[in-house]
Amino acid sequence: MTQDPESEARPSALVFDGATDSVGELRLPQRESEMLPMADGPKMAGSYFSRRETVCTEQLSAAEHLASEIFTPHRLRYSRRGQRLNARLSAARIGAVTVGYLRYGADVELVNSTALDDYHINVPLTSYADSWCGSATAQATPTQAAVFLPGRPAGIKWAADCGQLCVKFSRTDLEYELEGLLGRPAVRPLNIAHSMDLTADSSRAWPALLSVLYREVSRPESIVQHPMTGRHFEQLLMHGFLLAQPHYQAMALAADQHAAPPPRVLRTALDLIEEHPERSWTTTDLAREVGISVRALQESFKRHVGLPPLTYLREVRLIRAHAELAASSESAVTVARVAMKWGFGHLGRFSAEYRRKFGVTPQHTLRAT
Repeated sequence: MTQDPESEARPSALVFDGATDSVGELRLPQRESEMLPMADGPKMAGSYFSRRETVCTEQLSAAEHLASEIFTPHRLRYSRRGQRLNARLSAARIGAVTVGYLRYGADVELVNSTALDDYHINVPLTSYADSWCGSATAQATPTQAAVFLPGRPAGIKWAADCGQLCVKFSRTDLEYELEGLLGRPAVRPLNIAHSMDLTADSSRAWPALLSVLYREVSRPESIVQHPMTGRHFEQLLMHGFLLAQPHYQAMALAADQHAAPPPRVLRTALDLIEEHPERSWTTTDLAREVGISVRALQESFKRHVGLPPLTYLREVRLIRAHAELAASSESAVTVARVAMKWGFGHLGRFSAEYRRKFGVTPQHTLRAT
């Protein structure tokens, strides 16, 4: 398949530095220098948050090993003779989501050694990549992502000047989130389209979410490193993908009609929050715990509580943080430690929310004891 000569002139769908073009389109970085380097951090491992700082290599075997370790096992080979690799890779994982940047600097071909275990989405920042997954084919460009499904073999012909953002969703977790949105079991794996139009009205917001996540995982002290905040980034990106990308249950997700849950269901959800506010709750988690869909839970909270579930959770956490500060001394705790304990990863926002609710700063409460 040949390169689309207009692909580099198309408006891109992501933003990394806040800049926009003349028509307000979110855009991708156009040069290597615009990529945010990954800060030093723990290597990709078993912790909730892990990061692989930027690695450059000219060795085909090293590039194959690194990309296989982070994304999925595969074989890597040159697609044309007489080339020299100039690969660049960086990646981070927060829970069920891995996001990274990968460019080879040579025309290469990737072929999976086995069927994929997870869901993958590749978004070129420049140039193009021809991909296949099972019997489906697609050309990924800055305005069209390639989507890969678990249980199928896959491969990519990667152009030398193509740098891509690569996203991996854990199969178990993405399907868990779908079932939470639906409020019932889903057929697995999802039959999702192999390409994703990043300029469509239904999907334009998703690459913007991806750009925010990439920027956050690139920061040395990112709030996504804490499960209480990172889980919401995970869920937002997965929910956005499920709502934006066509699949066999998309119509069910878009439906507005649902049965109102009985009052005891809402009471159970409220009790769970009150009894375990320290848990890294997401709306999906709460909905699954009480046996209804995410939308039904949200509507029930809106109708009877007047707040969304996670806003109510934040209010409960503020009350618990206030109680702990009021019962402690400056020699025993710090405001930052209490804020982090109750899921507030950004100290400035915590202080602002605290003052809104209690009329004083957290430090004032701590000093008064």
